[in-house]
Amino acid sequence: MRWRIVLEFLAACAMLGGFGVILFGLHKGSIAFSARTIQFLALTLILPGTIILSLEHTLGNEGTTAIFGTVVGYALAFIGKSE
Repeated sequence: MRWRIVLEFLAACAMLGGFGVILFGLHKGSIAFSARTIQFLALTLILPGTIILSLEHTLGNEGTTAIFGTVVGYALAFIGKSE
């Protein structure tokens, strides 16, 4: 029971940290809002959110697998195109 709370807290911190990094970079002017930042936001917001919902038994196994597969596929799809 306790490990679930710790994992959910770490996932929430990852979400806040990822969003904060993007906001700080945009405010400072060191990064631009591009496909890479959208990928970063998808990985740092959707995946930890899915973990939290899955640990709270709000999402089933099939839903969790579908979301993980979709987000990871989206994030990895641009590797060949952009480099």
